[in-house]
Amino acid sequence: MDSNPTEWSAGRIFQIDDEAKLFISSAIDDWTILSEYGIDTIFDLEGGLDTGVPTVPDQCLYVYFPIYDEGLPNLAKLGGLARLGASLITQGHRVLAHCGMGFNRSALLAGLILTDLGTPGPDAVARLRAHRPGALFNERFAEFLAAIRA
Repeated sequence: MDSNPTEWSAGRIFQIDDEAKLFISSAIDDWTILSEYGIDTIFDLEGGLDTGVPTVPDQCLYVYFPIYDEGLPNLAKLGGLARLGASLITQGHRVLAHCGMGFNRSALLAGLILTDLGTPGPDAVARLRAHRPGALFNERFAEFLAAIRA
């Protein structure tokens, strides 16, 4: 799917799953939107720590793992994040993966979380592209996810 990177929907949250537990977005400028969605776990895949990360104890889990939007990152670490995200979702938490524009890095992690939750890779790719227009225009990321079987 082609995407126009100038139309990146700043600050918009995209729900990926049917249960409203998994979301992706671009960079976060307004943290109040996360509380509106009940999101309590954030995976930040963008370079540079976010400004305004909530600091109230035991309310927000913020995981910083910047990766490039090019080749695949360290898959052991990324897989560990996906397992953590899937585990938290099964326990009722709401998880957000975000990157600079909300198309590729966040979708890669969200896709891995979906596969850990039992979604076949090709279905995860289709779901991400249906719920986030322009997602996974990085074909290397899309092909990697599509190759994962449940």
